[in-house]
Amino acid sequence: MSKKQSGSVKDESPLKQYSLMITSTDLMFQKISESLTATATSAAAARDKADSFNICLSEYSVKENRAIRGELVDYCECLKAVEDKKQQTIENITEKLKPACDRWKAICTEVQGTLKTLCAARDKEVKAVRTLEKTKCKEGSKKAEQVAGDLANKQTELAAKNAEILALMQQFHTQKLNDYKAILSTYAQIQMLYHSRSLEFYTRAFQDMLDIQEEEYLETVLNETTPISLSQSVPQNMDSSCPQSQEHLNMTK
Repeated sequence: MSKKQSGSVKDESPLKQYSLMITSTDLMFQKISESLTATATSAAAARDKADSFNICLSEYSVKENRAIRGELVDYCECLKAVEDKKQQTIENITEKLKPACDRWKAICTEVQGTLKTLCAARDKEVKAVRTLEKTKCKEGSKKAEQVAGDLANKQTELAAKNAEILALMQQFHTQKLNDYKAILSTYAQIQMLYHSRSLEFYTRAFQDMLDIQEEEYLETVLNETTPISLSQSVPQNMDSSCPQSQEHLNMTK
């Protein structure tokens, strides 16, 4: 088996490896876009369930005793505010981030086309260099100098093509990284704002429950709903030890 010459150029094309990178990037942004759509859909379904619970609680709270009615109403308002903020958050995420992901399909298609053109030109230069390398070994001293000059020129052109390909991929990866960072940082920022506001509303709702006093509630609800006073809860005329009651019993015998 013959050994490759040390000065021989590598003829392996970078097209396949770089194309896989571009395709992977396209799929990544596509999946992020799809997940954003799915998140919006699931959030809408979750909102329906949350609204159902809040409506049920609201209808009950307005009928409750005045001792706790205010706290329950405010509690429901807090829950509704959280759901409103969540819906706004999902809309902001979808509006800002989905277009940033969707545009990458066109970017990847364009880069793939440019890469194929550059790699085809590079492959042509590689072929020319290898041909000149073989010619240099066969030609005598008369043409050796001319072949060496042609080979040097072709190697320079090949290096230029390699530099173009590397510059294209460097620009591609830089743009990908910047967009990826921007998308994820924006997502995190929007979520931080949502959760900070939600925490405020949930804290207020929690405090509403702490503000409900059992003694005040019992006193108010019993006074408003009990038809007799507590002192009359045990009728005195039913006491068998009472003389009048005993006399009535004797008369009925």
